[in-house]
Amino acid sequence: MINKNEKNRKKIEKYNTLFVIGILIICFIFCTNISFSQSGDDNPAQTNNTSKLLKNAKKALEYGDIFTAIDCYKKYVSINPDNYTVNHDLGQLLYRERNYKEAEEYLYKAYKSKPKKYLQDLFDYALCHKTLGNYENAINGFNKYMRESRGNQNLKEYARIAKIHIDMIQEIPEIKANSNNILVFLLDSNINKPHIEFSPIPFEDNKLIYGSLKESQINYYDIYQDKLPVRKFYVAQKNGDKWKNLGEFDKNINGKDVNTGNGAFSGDKKRFYFSRCKLDETDKKIKCKIYVSNLEHNEWQEPKELPEIINAKKYTTTMPALGISKQNSDVLYFVSDREGGRGGLDIWYSIYDRNKKEWKEPRNCGKKINTLYDEITPYYNIDIKTLFFSSNGHPTIGGFDIFKSFGEEKSFENLQNLGFPINSSYDDLYFIYEDSRQKGYFTSNRPGGHSLRHETCCDDIYEFVDKGIITILATGRVFGITDPEFYKTIEKDYKTELVVNIDILDTDEDQLQLLNDFPVNLYIKDKNNSKEIFVRTCYTTNGRYNFNLEQGNDYFIQVNDINAVEKRLPFTTKNIFKSDTIHLDALILNTFPKDPIIVKNIYYDFNDYRLRNEAKNTINSTIYSLMVKFPNIIIEISSHTDSIGSDKLNEILSQNRAQSVVNYLIEKGISKDRLIARGYGKTMPIAPNSNPDGSDNPEGRQKNRRTEFRIVGLTEELEDIKYDE
Repeated sequence: MINKNEKNRKKIEKYNTLFVIGILIICFIFCTNISFSQSGDDNPAQTNNTSKLLKNAKKALEYGDIFTAIDCYKKYVSINPDNYTVNHDLGQLLYRERNYKEAEEYLYKAYKSKPKKYLQDLFDYALCHKTLGNYENAINGFNKYMRESRGNQNLKEYARIAKIHIDMIQEIPEIKANSNNILVFLLDSNINKPHIEFSPIPFEDNKLIYGSLKESQINYYDIYQDKLPVRKFYVAQKNGDKWKNLGEFDKNINGKDVNTGNGAFSGDKKRFYFSRCKLDETDKKIKCKIYVSNLEHNEWQEPKELPEIINAKKYTTTMPALGISKQNSDVLYFVSDREGGRGGLDIWYSIYDRNKKEWKEPRNCGKKINTLYDEITPYYNIDIKTLFFSSNGHPTIGGFDIFKSFGEEKSFENLQNLGFPINSSYDDLYFIYEDSRQKGYFTSNRPGGHSLRHETCCDDIYEFVDKGIITILATGRVFGITDPEFYKTIEKDYKTELVVNIDILDTDEDQLQLLNDFPVNLYIKDKNNSKEIFVRTCYTTNGRYNFNLEQGNDYFIQVNDINAVEKRLPFTTKNIFKSDTIHLDALILNTFPKDPIIVKNIYYDFNDYRLRNEAKNTINSTIYSLMVKFPNIIIEISSHTDSIGSDKLNEILSQNRAQSVVNYLIEKGISKDRLIARGYGKTMPIAPNSNPDGSDNPEGRQKNRRTEFRIVGLTEELEDIKYDE
């Protein structure tokens, strides 16, 4: 589907974007099923004056109100049914409204009236029949379009796309045959209302966050005087088989007088990303931006707009989804029509740099995901490293289908259509799992939902249960060795891995200690190329970690001991064919460093020994954290200087600096009996203070101005260690 002709590609892109922007308006933005009154009229279509009807329709379209325009045009054609221009305009608007049954009638009438002028209406007519599931009519329409556009170079690419649609239709039997054992349920009217519901997000305690416009009928608003209703996030809770609406999710996030929706949590659930959209009065286009709110003290803070590198000017940026990088940073997937894409709306990604505290330049997710058509509503499942999204460019059953692809960032493989009954011949969007992956949610405008204007006008939220899913939990424990001599013993016996069955070790309880809040990393091996892909990090609780897995993959657990020596524990789920729990062997880690550990970012003002705030933050995350995890270790804090100044002054300064760290740890509750302060002055350099020619070496002197710590013993050995005041 790669278009080599840039000029024609632009035309295709413009066509697709017009359609999907209509979908975005219907799904989310500004005037969904809201009609505007003008000049004091309650309903601008309530007149028999054909000139006034056309004027009212044009005025409505200026404000993005396709619904009033449709009503005016319908009234017009009831009076003058043979106006081919109005039939064309009405057919296109009905198609944008997703009223395919009526759209195909007016599109075909316009085409029949002026075949050459409105040949594209024949193309859209065929699309309507494809969406309605009338595949034979769709194929006939596409074939007719291909015949009549033959020889027209401007329509060559549309003819090519018509052939692609025919090929898509021919793949539908195979898609149906591969459908899974899935049950689908329409959520009740406590959530689904006549307007569109969208962006379902599973939340704590059987709760569901979702976007909605809480109006139950078509209302008319004065565009100059009335306060227009807006979309917001709401929360519902499931009790048994029933849902109870709990009201707005959060007023800070919803804001005031702004359309809000399309949310996603970060992997640690401490950040909530979402979209805000509004009409740009300059070009009369809908523009969306992504915001983020941080959870602090159990409250969502005032949202902040992401920087321009994400929210590019002149373009829409919306529908965030969150992955995670190897550095445990957020990977933001989002939808945009910015330059550099493959066509229409594409899915992009950007990685947050935690060190620089900034987002990296967004990159396109690539041709395995994006097509010349549109890819929207991404959701990334971290546990199985899979991107779910909706597309009308890959082979679909009808309109937008939901697809999945394994991988991350721009490397994706094994694209699959989720098939029936998740996908229908209509628009299926916003797929998302609950944590167990046994059930989840999506939205669809398939017939049978809660409709307002017609049976396929409005997306509702559906719940699905996958009866065939295999749930696998991997669990294991991580132990730290508290006795150096014991470590030497088991290292000799298990020196290849130090990953052993804890039950076979001949050890006393005081020789091992469960490690709490210890990072354990899970990796998966790509089935196609054995590439090792980071999945996520789990921090132990009472020494135990847990990971949700997918059947049929090779994995390994990865940890680093205190000397940064990597330990791996490989295992597989390929031989598991029913839901199960894998109990992995224990990880036995050395907790005694071989060499002193340099603690970076502990800085002092010149010739001063008082700790700065940033130094305290570093101590909290390193030395203090370690001493809390291992309450029986004794640590020596040592401070070193460069060669400038006398030996005596450097010795005093370094001793005071080491003591300042000790004093701070004592203030935080660490026993003074577990701490030793040593000031070594300039006697133990780790880099040259001067160059071979005798000139100053600033980089070397900076390395020598350091703070280190090392474990020197256990509390049982206190009588052998003297604490220096």
